[in-house]
Amino acid sequence: MNQTILNGKNKPLTLRAIFILNALKIALSLGLFVAFKYFGLSVGDLNGSHGATIILYTTTGYVITFATLVVSILKRNILTARLAIVADIFISLPAKALIGIFVALVSLALTLTGAVKAYFDYRENGQCAAVPG
Repeated sequence: MNQTILNGKNKPLTLRAIFILNALKIALSLGLFVAFKYFGLSVGDLNGSHGATIILYTTTGYVITFATLVVSILKRNILTARLAIVADIFISLPAKALIGIFVALVSLALTLTGAVKAYFDYRENGQCAAVPG
C-alpha cells in the first residue's frame, strides 16, 4: 500500500479541490450570463439585461478572486487565500448566488484541513514554518 506523507511540499488533493470548485463556479457563472443575455432566462427577480449585468459583475468578481487565490497558492500565503474565499461570499450576495456562497464556504472549510495548512506552512528548505529548527 502506497501512502503519501503530508510534508507540505506537494499540493494536497484538498487544495486541488478548492481550485477546481472555484474554476467550475466561474464556468457556471459564465453559463448563467449567456443564458440570461441570449436565452432570456429568468430566476426570481433577476431577468433580462439587468440579470445579465448582475451575473456579469459577479463573474468578474469571481475571476478576480480566483486570480488572487491562484497567486496566494503559488506564494503559499494562506491568509490571502482565505480572504479571497471570504470575498467570494460577499461577491455572491447581490446576485443571490447560493451555489457561489456554498462553494466558498466549502472552500473555506477545506483550507482548515491539516494537509492544506502543511502546504502553506512548507518552506523550500524542507522545514515547516510552524515548527522551529
